Amino acid sequence: MTRPAFYPIDLEFLAVDSVCENDLYLHQANEFILYRASQLNFSNDEKNRLLDSSIRILYIQCETEETLRRFYEKNLPNILSNPKINSDKKATVLHECAVDITKKIFDKPHLKENIGRSKQIVDHTVELMALDTNAFLKMISLSSHDYYTYNHCVNVMTFSIALLSKLGFNDFNLLKKTGYGALLHDIGKAKIPLKILNKPSSLNEEEWAIMKKHPSIGYDMLDQTFLPDLGKNIIVQHHEKINGTGYPHGLKIHELPIVSQVVSICDAYDAMTSNRCYQKALSPFQAFDIITQKLRGYFDPYLVEQFIHLLNIKKEAGIALKHG
Repeated sequence: MTRPAFYPIDLEFLAVDSVCENDLYLHQANEFILYRASQLNFSNDEKNRLLDSSIRILYIQCETEETLRRFYEKNLPNILSNPKINSDKKATVLHECAVDITKKIFDKPHLKENIGRSKQIVDHTVELMALDTNAFLKMISLSSHDYYTYNHCVNVMTFSIALLSKLGFNDFNLLKKTGYGALLHDIGKAKIPLKILNKPSSLNEEEWAIMKKHPSIGYDMLDQTFLPDLGKNIIVQHHEKINGTGYPHGLKIHELPIVSQVVSICDAYDAMTSNRCYQKALSPFQAFDIITQKLRGYFDPYLVEQFIHLLNIKKEAGIALKHG
């Protein structure tokens, strides 16, 4: 049996004058000593006494990583609003929580609790990225190039919110609704057989017909949830193309809201630049070469151009677009 591990927690991560749901430990003389039991109030005065004693780290005991992630999620509002915590730490914790919650949604899509938790993650992402450019750079630098549906969905949410912001859409309500749809855009894949999702070769006609149902399945799955119509429309429209060749309804540009077009572009780009079971990740330049040439007519050229400009910001994060 694996022994519980102790994880360091920065004092700034703890919400003061509130009940902490975890036991808190000090690390002294190579031993972990119980400092404060769970369900007790952690006061600001207590925090200051620790800081005065040059103690800036406490520890929580976790039998599984789920315990640690639950701690981060519970304390996320405090972490993101605390000016003493730098952008990189905020973005890293937020990204970890987003990936974890999205994975749980795909593992158990019938649990409304998980869908509700996704709403909070999107709200926090919009607010942090809108207020802190450095946090946005960190979020996109954390984008995984290994394709798992839950990683992919977090990436698409991050890119979509950022691209809409660049386009001048600064209404938090609109950005959050878009974020809900972007994060959950592939939820219908939870109902697609794994042998189809993970097939290492091209799908046959029958398999492709099943795969193409996932936008409609996703829409139906979330029809009776908190998700606003704009978010549900993104889910069912994220594989539509502006020339009418997409699915499931063959909509054309005048029938597609700009938010759905944005998510569609971000979805295609992230899928191409991720390692899949049937293909290696393309470079950003290769992906955009396909999007602008081979897939000409699928996406609005202006939106693609703005997305390229947006990703040039990644130079500051050490992951610039590379030609070739």
